[in-house]
Amino acid sequence: MKQITRDSIKNTAIELIRKKGYSSVTINDICDSCGITKPTFYKYAGSKDELVLDLYDTTVKELISDPYHFIETDSSLEQLLYIFSKLIEDTTAFGYDLFSQMIIANLQDNRHSLDMRDSLTRMGELIIKKAQNKGEIRNMNDPQILYHSLAHLFTGHELKWCISNGESNDFEEFYLGLNAMLDVRDDLRDLYKHYLKKTQNNK
Repeated sequence: MKQITRDSIKNTAIELIRKKGYSSVTINDICDSCGITKPTFYKYAGSKDELVLDLYDTTVKELISDPYHFIETDSSLEQLLYIFSKLIEDTTAFGYDLFSQMIIANLQDNRHSLDMRDSLTRMGELIIKKAQNKGEIRNMNDPQILYHSLAHLFTGHELKWCISNGESNDFEEFYLGLNAMLDVRDDLRDLYKHYLKKTQNNK
């Protein structure tokens, strides 16, 4: 018998929502796909809304637990670009409908889905500090302030993407904003294009 966990229910629900849309998927649909009863669903998942509240956590966990992409390059700027390209890749993979519902749920009752994740924040701040020391970025302000500003810039582009129902899916403006905010060294300003192309190819 297949083991039932919150994650297994969540993954099934996300796939259904990506195919049919959030409002079209009922708890009965999720239960049928998982082969469980409603009491079992409520025991493990709580509600349909709760399943979309921690979408970021999966991405953050992958970034923290897999150091390969940080080890393979000596460029701190490239490491930072990889973090945000991974966030963009997973955001677009989940779909605007899921992220829209996560935002709506937090507007109704702050569930802290958009809060900074400490582990990723510390990593981002350290990477920015190293990029400053290497001269890859010329903005020498506090790395904490810079990383938080980048995170808020990214969230703004996510909101724009959700509002446009996924039509405004070109995140190049975010990368250009990153270049400007960090004052990236001239010869490194096109480095983002590799990650932008990779993200677009994964759509």
